[in-house]
Amino acid sequence: MLKNYMEILVDQVFNEVIDKYDICVNESCSNDIKAIALNNLKPVYFLSSVNEGEKKAFLLDRQRKITVLAKITEAVDVVCGKCEDKQQKMRETV
Repeated sequence: MLKNYMEILVDQVFNEVIDKYDICVNESCSNDIKAIALNNLKPVYFLSSVNEGEKKAFLLDRQRKITVLAKITEAVDVVCGKCEDKQQKMRETV
């Protein structure tokens, strides 16, 4: 089965920073943020000949994580700026 490793990385980074932003707790906002970020990032698929170490290195690359974080931050600004469910915001931005 094919996996988009950029999607895995976006999930990881999003879960690391979710508590640091004024993000709604509802699932639709989270999914919208991830979708916008993914639409602005190049998908990454590995050939079957690539070993697990190379895939892990992709997920751990610091610069790539910073790029993903920037796209997530842009998506948060778009989604949470238009959020209709203001009462469910997690907490103030740190």
